[in-house]
Amino acid sequence: ARRGIGRATHAEVADEGGCSLATTFVYFPTREDLVSAVLGEVERFYTEMMSVEHGRELPGQRAIRHYVDAFTDSVGTHPDHARVWLEWSTAIRDEIWPQYLAFQETIVNALAATIKRGKADATIAADIDADEAARLMIGAAHMLAQMKFSGQPDEKISHFVGTLVSAVFR
Repeated sequence: ARRGIGRATHAEVADEGGCSLATTFVYFPTREDLVSAVLGEVERFYTEMMSVEHGRELPGQRAIRHYVDAFTDSVGTHPDHARVWLEWSTAIRDEIWPQYLAFQETIVNALAATIKRGKADATIAADIDADEAARLMIGAAHMLAQMKFSGQPDEKISHFVGTLVSAVFR
């Protein structure tokens, strides 16, 4: 998270993990294995959050707000996951981009399903395109992470989220 995707060395990982260099090569024989493990952990973390938050039996718009709040909180509680996600989401390189697109599609599908639920329960306007709204929410997640990392007050972030949800879902 501190050095960027694929820039950390096995020696740095061993030092950070408090183990021998040989041990890191047992678990991560190549740099690609190391990067894949890191991206897999970030994907697992955010997919699990999505499953929990979207699995709640809440009206659609309220479920979306809970999910956005959980994501925003996670930037503070798990900043390394957020740092890796931010870089990964803009790293348009053949070796990691397809994995990001598949991960993003999983999140888009979950958001879209909750948006459709909100349309059905009338907490989200019926004419909202669920896929487009989901993609807008993911784009806004970048700004939310930046706001958290730049030390914006929680009240300002909460107001931003409220504005986002009301603007996207009318």
